[in-house]
Amino acid sequence: MENKKIVIPREILANIDFSNTLNGGRVEPNIQVNQTENAYEVFVKVAGLEADHLKVDIEENRLLLYALQPVLKTAEQEIADNYVQQTIGQLMLPNFVDLENISARYHNHQWKIVMPFDDNRKGFKRNVEVEF
Repeated sequence: MENKKIVIPREILANIDFSNTLNGGRVEPNIQVNQTENAYEVFVKVAGLEADHLKVDIEENRLLLYALQPVLKTAEQEIADNYVQQTIGQLMLPNFVDLENISARYHNHQWKIVMPFDDNRKGFKRNVEVEF
């Protein structure tokens, strides 16, 4: 007996996920955080999303990850006119991450977000004397 892989077009997966979202369910993102010598690396995979459907924001000490879900796309359209923003993750950023040099790219059906360390702030420790 031969095993055949079922291929489901991304548009169908995105529409199923959007329908599930409207009805109270959703596809769970796969988020993995690794630490290297110089940075944290965040890997994000979400079923049915295209390369340009991830939005990454930095707000105060938080990294916010959003999936942009297409809305009201007709069969004739190649690109949807409107998107619904769905929160897929939030990570607290340590104070030694270099906020100005955080980068993101898409490769092999997943996003990779690199948060380099600021060597001047890494390992900062100070004792504060209590006045009385």
